[in-house]
Amino acid sequence: LAVIQRPDGSLGGIVTNSDLAMAFMGAVESDQHYLRFSLRTLLDVMQGTLLCGDIDAVVSGQIFIAAMSPPTMKRFLQPGAIIITGDRTEAQKIAAEVSACLIITGNAKIDPEVLAIASQRNMPVIVAPGDTYMAVRNVGLSRAVSDVMNQEPIVFAPEDLLSDVIKQTREARHRVYPVVNEKSRMVAGALFRDDLFGNSGRNLVLVDHNEKSQAVSGIEEAKILEIIDHHRLGDIQTSGPVLVRNEPVGSTATIVTKIARENAYDLPGEICGALLGAILSDTLVFRSPTCTDMDREMANYLAGRCGEDPEKLGFEMLRAGSEVEGLPADQLIRYNLKEYQIGGNRAAVGQCEVVDTSRLLTRKDEILTEMDALCQSRDLAVMIMMFTEIMRRGTHLLITGPEKALIAAAFKQKFDPEGFFLPGVLSRKMQIIPKVTVALGG
Repeated sequence: LAVIQRPDGSLGGIVTNSDLAMAFMGAVESDQHYLRFSLRTLLDVMQGTLLCGDIDAVVSGQIFIAAMSPPTMKRFLQPGAIIITGDRTEAQKIAAEVSACLIITGNAKIDPEVLAIASQRNMPVIVAPGDTYMAVRNVGLSRAVSDVMNQEPIVFAPEDLLSDVIKQTREARHRVYPVVNEKSRMVAGALFRDDLFGNSGRNLVLVDHNEKSQAVSGIEEAKILEIIDHHRLGDIQTSGPVLVRNEPVGSTATIVTKIARENAYDLPGEICGALLGAILSDTLVFRSPTCTDMDREMANYLAGRCGEDPEKLGFEMLRAGSEVEGLPADQLIRYNLKEYQIGGNRAAVGQCEVVDTSRLLTRKDEILTEMDALCQSRDLAVMIMMFTEIMRRGTHLLITGPEKALIAAAFKQKFDPEGFFLPGVLSRKMQIIPKVTVALGG
């Protein structure tokens, strides 16, 4: 629990169940038998009567139970102690002379001489019901929470990243952590350990990818629920069984449409249009070798729902996609880039579908410079850029990286910085990645 200071409401510390249990059971180190409490609070807890002394006083000292004979008691008793005794007159007299507070248990009577000495010293004298055990326990329960709280707790600000919080609290065992405004020290809320670790990470469904290098940052901390994809199965590892829908079709949008139809889900018109566009893009308007009859069937279904002509929409999309030619080289190579872990190597393959590659190839030198830089920064064995011409039904490849000659040979080509054209090659997934995988020993 957070302990709030008065009057400003700032955080004073935290007190845990363990702290309270230790205080209640008296399981403290020997140097902590020194206690401090308010007389008013003690009287309220003990249901006792104050015979003399200031009720608003705060008393502090070492707890001493007067169960010994007077000579032995004098040997052990330290001045300023808080003495607990019963109707033992000699013990009461010794206490009145040296103690900071006298507590008489069992509602026993106090010797008038003792009361006179105590009154003269303005020393608090309390008579309370119950036995010595109850008195000791109630004294412990009368302490202020500030005496048992942690005054330097682990706290966080509202702006702190959850990932940083989890790292800092992984070894701690507290159940709750205060969230505090850094300037005012006002408590803004609390973070519970169950929220941080019991349900840590976001729930994810991986769609159109299943490789760690292609996933969002922090995928290791997420809980993967499902994979819907049409690519090869990669290196994603899950903490438990998941539903995998992996089909050899030209587009993941085809699988999504199938799932909706299988579950009799009525897709809105705008969603149908988006899914249709995805199928047309992935299959290069049904011209890619990855295109299947199922892709065509789902595309025709979606076209009927959204009122679009697939061929017309597809070529409008291709013309619009050609605008990527004007992007800066560093953005161009990242526009549609996928990374793969193949054996002990990392490879990256980007693809741009264009109407004509001639304009792009005039920028070959700056594109290769950016490709080389990316290879070095990401420690890639090879990077390939595919410039795919739909109308010519082929792709011009540019290759960089330490294994560029090996990859060129995989396509029965001699490495050339100018690149080379591969007739009939349109698909990264079906026609490029398998050869790269074999060449790199995957």
